[in-house]
Amino acid sequence: MMDAAFIVELSHFLASAKKSKHFTPKDTRPVAEIRDAIGEVSAPGYLEQVRADAARKIAEPITGPVQIQIHRDADSQATLITSLDLYAWFEQGTPAEQEALYLATFGEPARRDQRMRELALSGKVMGGLAHLPQPYVLAGFVMDHPTRVRVQTTPVSAELPVLRTANEHHFGYVYPAGFALTVSARVKQDGQYVHLMRALADPASDALLGDHPVLLDFLTTCHPESVFCFDDHDGPTLDVTHFESLGDLAQCAAAYRDAQSLDGWDAVPVMVKDMASPESRNSLMFLGSAADPQTQPIPRGLLLAASEVEEEDCDTAPGTINVPVVCNLAHSSLVAWFSGHGSVLFHDGDPCGFKVPAFRLDTVEVLPRVPSRSLFPRVLLGSRTLICDEGRWQESDADTGQWADDIRLRFQLD
Repeated sequence: MMDAAFIVELSHFLASAKKSKHFTPKDTRPVAEIRDAIGEVSAPGYLEQVRADAARKIAEPITGPVQIQIHRDADSQATLITSLDLYAWFEQGTPAEQEALYLATFGEPARRDQRMRELALSGKVMGGLAHLPQPYVLAGFVMDHPTRVRVQTTPVSAELPVLRTANEHHFGYVYPAGFALTVSARVKQDGQYVHLMRALADPASDALLGDHPVLLDFLTTCHPESVFCFDDHDGPTLDVTHFESLGDLAQCAAAYRDAQSLDGWDAVPVMVKDMASPESRNSLMFLGSAADPQTQPIPRGLLLAASEVEEEDCDTAPGTINVPVVCNLAHSSLVAWFSGHGSVLFHDGDPCGFKVPAFRLDTVEVLPRVPSRSLFPRVLLGSRTLICDEGRWQESDADTGQWADDIRLRFQLD
């Protein structure tokens, strides 16, 4: 016999930390109205209608306007919920929940429905639905307005077709392959209110970069002195440097463009999510530099034997040295084979190192992905590994894989 207003009041009390709530006779109906009230609440559908009305009143302060309907036929029943702001129905209290909503909003649009199904629904909102027929069918509206973003670097510019979308905390521009530029609502940081800007490469997007030349052209046109112009508003231009992570994505796209000239590159599956992975970015940056014939990205001299062995203790013989550098991407491991002619070093009759004036990259081989303890390109040397950290080679423990016996230094004497 509770009306919608009392259900809302009681729900707020139960959701609070209060231990008690008091009622007086004036909060109840007069005794003279009880008979009519019993007839009213006994009418078919009255109880569900009151509960639906209460659920709507509980939800709307959080979600904005919402419509709740009960659907029932001979075989099934459900509660149909339609909201103007669909995103407001999900928990957003923790950083993990906020990031999940961010990815659902601005990640690859084809993944939005699945990501939204995986979001946690707001406990406060769902409390009002507890006594309505299940399952709950939630529908609503998201804004995907087609527009364009232009990056301008005198005298070069590039345009990207995007969808403008938003949730309560951000608005942004989404390219369908899984790239986005976003701007937060006003937030307080270091004592002042600011808008935080971010560039996103969807960490789950399997879209091949090679299938999206317009995205590559856009990213490779992004330089520190560049600015963005947006077709859908007349506001000021925004500096490229304001967008967090955009510099990394632009460098990664430029490295991918350079690496396309390598032999064997046609078989390399580089995806949008590779731009989101530090390990993949390190691989692409290394391979992009390897495409420059003036760059020598691997050591031209190396001693493989124990540390007490000196070069002057070794014998030498002319020959060709083949050095494999293993680089990981999201779905594959790449082996870049470098070759050079020089001197092979021997100690007690066994090859123990080499000296080469110059290397050239012969080919890039694509193999099944083998996880690595390092996020950097590496040369497997049996008992130890060399890793390339931003152009500097450092020694590490052995990093072997299922095909490590085949991916090793090779010597061919003249």
